[in-house]
Amino acid sequence: YFFPENLQHYVRDIKKWDPINEHHYFGTVLYHQTNVRPSMVAGAAACWSRKTLAGIVDVYKNMPKGYQGNDRGRCEDRPQASEEISTSMCLKKGLDVTAEPMVDDEMREYVMLDPYHNMLTWNRTKQGEWWFWKNKPANAGQMENCCSIRPMGMHKYKSKWQIEMLEEQFYGPTNNKEIKKLNERTRRYVDKVRRAMEIDQYL
Repeated sequence: YFFPENLQHYVRDIKKWDPINEHHYFGTVLYHQTNVRPSMVAGAAACWSRKTLAGIVDVYKNMPKGYQGNDRGRCEDRPQASEEISTSMCLKKGLDVTAEPMVDDEMREYVMLDPYHNMLTWNRTKQGEWWFWKNKPANAGQMENCCSIRPMGMHKYKSKWQIEMLEEQFYGPTNNKEIKKLNERTRRYVDKVRRAMEIDQYL
């Protein structure tokens, strides 16, 4: 699920980037294998500036093809390659572009890799350093402080009914039936998002 206005807000108002003249590759960054490859943006939502998109064209056109083995840390076209891993390697080696974490000033993620009601319960201390947490900054947001109140993307919502549910929760009338179904934790987050995006003042 994608919030285009929040992506625009992040790029133009928060970061003040120039997407035509600056390289950027950003989203939820994973650092769990930085000993063998560059950090990478998780596949839920990987964002590129226009300059980066234009620049990678020749890298992909000229990347080696035909190798049939396993990952060997190169930018190459091979069977069963992981898109996220290949992307990060090709951007780094071809353009010297590295993944930038899309987090707010409280270290909360703009892109959620799991349904947001689940991520609001993710506790780093209890879960331990699995791949999502490994090598992240010590002050990375967690639990009810996990996620930005101007979210850009939410993973694993693909069915028509799920999209319609989120539309009601975040853009529908105040206190609608979908909002009433939420538990207290999830409702608090939805209320914060709606306030930050000024949804209710336009209804």
